[in-house]
Amino acid sequence: MNTRTLLFLVCLGLGPMLTGCSSKTRLTPPKQTVNEQLLLDQSLEKTLANASLPLLPGKAVAVEVASLGDAASQAYVLAAVTRWLGQQGFRVPNDKQETYLLRVMVHSFASNVGETFAGMPPITGGLFPIATPELAVSKSQTQGALTRLSMDIYERSSGRLLMTTPTYEGYAYLKDSVILFAIPKRSTNLSSVPD
Repeated sequence: MNTRTLLFLVCLGLGPMLTGCSSKTRLTPPKQTVNEQLLLDQSLEKTLANASLPLLPGKAVAVEVASLGDAASQAYVLAAVTRWLGQQGFRVPNDKQETYLLRVMVHSFASNVGETFAGMPPITGGLFPIATPELAVSKSQTQGALTRLSMDIYERSSGRLLMTTPTYEGYAYLKDSVILFAIPKRSTNLSSVPD
């Protein structure tokens, strides 16, 4: 076997090992980044912008939040809904004399991250003490937050369920990409994004 043939076979054998593709999705860790907090906030804002209550403004309303999320998320949703009710002309006196009880059922108030990568991942060590940087033909990270909620309206004095609103939903996203090793691209529906 001549040297050229041997070199060709070595390159053919090692070539696929020097390239790679991957795709992964992970749940957001409990400690949220600034972007994740903005995504959650604006997904909730978008949800409430689509919401409506078939009650006459000026009425006194008590608010409760039921959610699978943690206490901090529930408190934040409660504060945002209370502010939204005030903007709609309702009173939220919290004195147990309210005409209606509004129970906000939070079906989702969470974020996630998805990553895709095509190219050569960074290589360190191995047989040779040489490190190579990541060479991304295409790489992207997408962060998204979804808020989905419905509201049950009760007559406070009798506890009778008067109606349930439709389910309202809002989504916010931030996608950072790199194409051909160095061309960055960012797309989002956030009103402002920190650098």
